[in-house]
Amino acid sequence: MDNLRMEALNRIKSKRNHFIKYGSNTEKKQNDKNSKYIRELFTRTLISVIFVLLCAIYTNLSDKNLIFFKNHFFNETLAFTKINSLYTKYFGEIVPESLTKSIPVFETGKKYTNITPENNSYRVELTSNVLPFLESGVVVFLGEKEGYGKTMIVQGIDGVDIWYSNLENYNVTMYDYVEKDKIVGEFKENKALLTFIENGQNISYENYLS
Repeated sequence: MDNLRMEALNRIKSKRNHFIKYGSNTEKKQNDKNSKYIRELFTRTLISVIFVLLCAIYTNLSDKNLIFFKNHFFNETLAFTKINSLYTKYFGEIVPESLTKSIPVFETGKKYTNITPENNSYRVELTSNVLPFLESGVVVFLGEKEGYGKTMIVQGIDGVDIWYSNLENYNVTMYDYVEKDKIVGEFKENKALLTFIENGQNISYENYLS
């Protein structure tokens, strides 16, 4: 009986020592990981604040600088995808990948039954009320467009802005990075209105809906 008791106590002691040794190491690694992320987040935030302050100083130096800034940052389409790529390259993702929300991938197969030109856009009759993103990119506009309805504009990694109009709802926010073949959102009456713009000019749909 004493031998069994001693054996049980030794097993409990061994498990306790194992937990203290490896459990503390796991906790330490997690704490180090969290500390690293906090430091990186602080650095990115500080860089963003410095950038905003520099822009404010620049625009206040002269009216000429202010006009230049307005023309290039408000009246033109910025290369958000290039900015995002450079930022990610040197500073990493703003939000850890494990915390980002996922959007379901669109099933393979034909997505539409008919395409009709409509002014500078294309009226696309879908096989369902959803459509995948035609190219990966950054969301640069969300809202109502006169004559288009609820619209999402995605600046593609290929430099083409794609307008997804006649939307009913979507699951993204401004400046989200979206991936090709994941769902844009739901379209009214199974019809999407698509517009393709490159360097300020409307282009045809063949490269995307072939």
